[in-house]
Amino acid sequence: MPVLTPAAVATAAPDGSALESGEWIVTEDANGARAMFGEPGTEPLLSLACSPSTRSLQLFLASGATTGEAWRLDAGGEAARIDMQPTDGQIPELVATVEQGLPIIQAMGVQGQVFTLTSPQGQPRQFPAHPGLRRVIDSCS
Repeated sequence: MPVLTPAAVATAAPDGSALESGEWIVTEDANGARAMFGEPGTEPLLSLACSPSTRSLQLFLASGATTGEAWRLDAGGEAARIDMQPTDGQIPELVATVEQGLPIIQAMGVQGQVFTLTSPQGQPRQFPAHPGLRRVIDSCS
């Protein structure tokens, strides 16, 4: 299974505020392409996955929420509402299917940039963009 080597990523947002702690791991196999962000040896805080059978791109976010929530995504100078639903999996997380062709989704793969997911309560979670995300996004095209 191919794994991308780590690339330099942003360590702080342009305003100097801290990013979520962790690193990106990108994998591709028969089950599709997946990028996972988090501390090594722990469940990911954020994942982006492409299913080869459906060509759908899904965004997963670690969360104990039991009902759907509307999050805000800011990336590449754009903002969008992301309607997320709880999963039925073993890991408590929310999931949303996103349109891979949108510029805001493509911006998540621009090295050196930062993107932000803001909770319905207004709590921002900032992540470093990574070129491996573009690879996952493109695999769904």
